[in-house]
Amino acid sequence: MIVREIIPGSSSVELDPRTADISEAAHWYPKTFGIRSNYVIDPTGHSGSNSNSSSSEIDRYFLRVIRSNSDLIITTGRTARAEKLRASRFAPLAIITSKPNDLNIPATADESAKVVFVCSPEEPETKYSNTMVKWLKISNAPIAQVVQEIRKELNSDYTLLESGIKSLKQMAPSKLLDEICLTVTHATTREFATTKAEEFVESLGVVSQLIQLLYSEDTWFFRFKVSPEN
Repeated sequence: MIVREIIPGSSSVELDPRTADISEAAHWYPKTFGIRSNYVIDPTGHSGSNSNSSSSEIDRYFLRVIRSNSDLIITTGRTARAEKLRASRFAPLAIITSKPNDLNIPATADESAKVVFVCSPEEPETKYSNTMVKWLKISNAPIAQVVQEIRKELNSDYTLLESGIKSLKQMAPSKLLDEICLTVTHATTREFATTKAEEFVESLGVVSQLIQLLYSEDTWFFRFKVSPEN
């Protein structure tokens, strides 16, 4: 499988997303100070109840690349449940939830190398099987404020946000997003993929600039730099 860069350059890499080392594509997703979000949409401009319906092997490979250049992954309980999320081997995982006792997912059940933080206002009564799970007390504030609380408490400079569209739209007006990584799957042309990507970013209500575009077959990978003037 060949991954081709269109913007800003014209390089390409041949790789097998099932076996390729992270280093083969890490230069396309360097560490980004602040908060980087990652999201995947299909040709309708939406994501399914979980990303499996929209995602692909190459998309999951690039997710690993992005995670490898993050020092903290933040998600929500809703997303963690829908995705049946597992802990990452690259960075600690922080799950924001108001229902910490209803978090029966691989991240809390399976032993992990990295810490999994269950972030909730009240301490969970549940004893999770994963001994690397820790409780982190948070306020009842809106998600944008809670994300900042967690980043400060865990001393995160390179945060990756993996959440659903509702949380993403709540984050966008707060001027906290620094970069949006967006995958458009099953798009046969650059023009179609670009239209869907631009519509998605505009729906968040942010001003941004496209700084990178990659593609492999019918999967397109966009990186948008969010303007601090939002």
